[in-house]
Parts: sequence; C-alpha cells; structure tokens
Amino acid sequence: MMHLDAMRFFASAAIVLHHSHEFLVPPAQRPELQHRTYGLALFVDLFFLISGYVIARVYAGRVGDVSHILRFFQRRIGRLVPLHWLTLVLSMGLWAGILALTRSAGHVPNFSVACTVQTALLIHGWASCSHEILFNGVTWSISVEMALYVMFPAIVLIANRWRMLLPALTIGFLLWAATVARSYGLAAQDWTNVPAVLRALPTFLVGASLHFWGGKLKILPAPAVLLLPGLVALLIAIFTGASWPVQLTLVYCVGTLTVAADLRGGPGKWVGKVAPLGQLTYSIYMWHSIFILVIVNIVGDKILHLNFWPMLALCGLCYGLIGFGSYLSLILIETPARRWVDGLSFRR
Repeated sequence: MMHLDAMRFFASAAIVLHHSHEFLVPPAQRPELQHRTYGLALFVDLFFLISGYVIARVYAGRVGDVSHILRFFQRRIGRLVPLHWLTLVLSMGLWAGILALTRSAGHVPNFSVACTVQTALLIHGWASCSHEILFNGVTWSISVEMALYVMFPAIVLIANRWRMLLPALTIGFLLWAATVARSYGLAAQDWTNVPAVLRALPTFLVGASLHFWGGKLKILPAPAVLLLPGLVALLIAIFTGASWPVQLTLVYCVGTLTVAADLRGGPGKWVGKVAPLGQLTYSIYMWHSIFILVIVNIVGDKILHLNFWPMLALCGLCYGLIGFGSYLSLILIETPARRWVDGLSFRR
C-alpha cells in the first residue's frame, strides 16, 4: 500500500500547512486567508477514507467473534492511545504555563473535569464537549476514529452478508450528511460543521467499500498516472475556494485513484521515496499543533512579531522539527508502547 502511505504523508503535510500558513500574513489578512483556504481541512476526510480501506483490508477477516473483536480494539488502542495521552498531558501543562504568564491568551482550552475526562477517553469528538476548545484540538478526529472502530465489526457483517447494502448505506449516510451541510451553505467550512461522526462515517464507508468492491477498480485506466493530476485538481479547487461538494468529490476521486494504483502494481520512483514517510503520519498529526503553538504562534508571532520572510524561515524550521520529533516519537514512544499494549494478555 505504498501509494496510500505516500498520500497519508501528503495529507498530513497539508494539515500542518492548514494550521500554520495564516501566520505568514498580517493579522488583519488572516480571516480572509483562512476562509479562502479552509478546504485544506478536507484532507482529514481523506484520512477517514484511507482508514476505512486499510482497516477493512487488514481486519475484515479478523473480527468474526468476540475474542477477535477484543483483539482488534486492543491493537487500535495500542496504536492510538499512548501518544494521545502523552500529548494531552503536555498540552495541558503548556497551556497552564501560558495562562500563568499571561491572562490575554485567546482560544483557551476548556479545563473542566468533564471535558478533560472526555478527551482522555477519546469520546470528546462526539460527546458533550465536542463544540468546546480542547487540548490538542486535532484529536477530535482520533475520537471519531475510535467511534468508527466500534462500528467496524457491524460494517464487516453487513459487507459479508448483504454486499449490496454497504454501498447503499454509504450513499444514504452521505446524502444525510450533505443535507446537513447544505443547510449551512456551500463553503468548505459548512461541510466541517456537520456533526463529526456523521461527517466521517460515509467517508469511512467509502474506504471500506473500496476494499470489498476492489475488483471493480480494475476498470480504471492508468490510476497511477491520473493520481497526480487528480491531486493537482484538488489543490486548485481548495485554493480557488470551490464549493465543498466539488472539493469532497475530488477527495473521493483522489482516494479511489490511490487505492486503484496500489491494486494495479508497483509504485513509481517518487512514490517509493515518499511512502516510508507515511509511517510518521500519526506522529505528525499529534505533535504538529504543539510545535506550531510554541514556535510559530508564541515565539514568531506574539513575541518577535516577524514579517513574511523571517516567519517563512521560522515555519521551515518548525516543519523540520515536527518531522524529526515525529520520527523520534515513532521510534522511542509509539512503537514500544504499541508492542507493550499488544502483548498484554487478558486470559488466565
């Protein structure tokens, strides 16, 4: 799945850009820039699609009974929760320090016990605190992922017994989510206003359907060749402020072409070079907000008041530190923690 790994890394880089590029312009211009490029947030939807495909491909035949389902949950917890707890504690400590030094900080996370517990348990993306500002706020999507994992055994059961029902459910949930989004409008922000699980579920089902109906993808001509133009078209749609139906359709096209390219054969040269970086995706996603908050927001913007070129250089330094820190996180924290959790046995 090297095309998928390469696309995961590209999507994570797009999310990092989404959360940092506003600091390259003066504060007065930031709302307009954020509004025009908000479609970068839809790369999270690409993550949901890729997750649906990968989880279905790896685990579709391994959730047939209670013991296998519990093992599936154990492995998912081992992959996601240790780093989540670490970044949660660090984020709480960081914000406590910021508030101790200044009372003028904006967008302060909710320190309430209820929201902190919900965040720790990864239910904050859909529970009562879903609309609050939370520590390391990008973890809302990890919370939604956990909800999707709970649904996954039922998705596999439906796909195995009533194969045609899976695409029908996908279309039904997508139409429901689209109806909710249309009630807000057609800007990219309006799609992200859809309740998190409802936003993610149809896209996750699209990914799962690509696994269960993967044989149909063979009719796509030269998917690896079409993948780069599709990605360029998506970026053009984002930076020109196209409506969310256009952007989301292109997200689905890029995801489908990526899967089809992996099913068709070996990767090209650029894919082979980028794909190993896909292992850093979760690390980048979990760490980047903390790095950007400290280096770009606090130091570069609030303390030094840097203009474009110095801020661009500082952003480059920040991106490099995110990559290096993510590599160390994968090797020294995530992999040992995952192996420890996976090795736990609950049988007598």
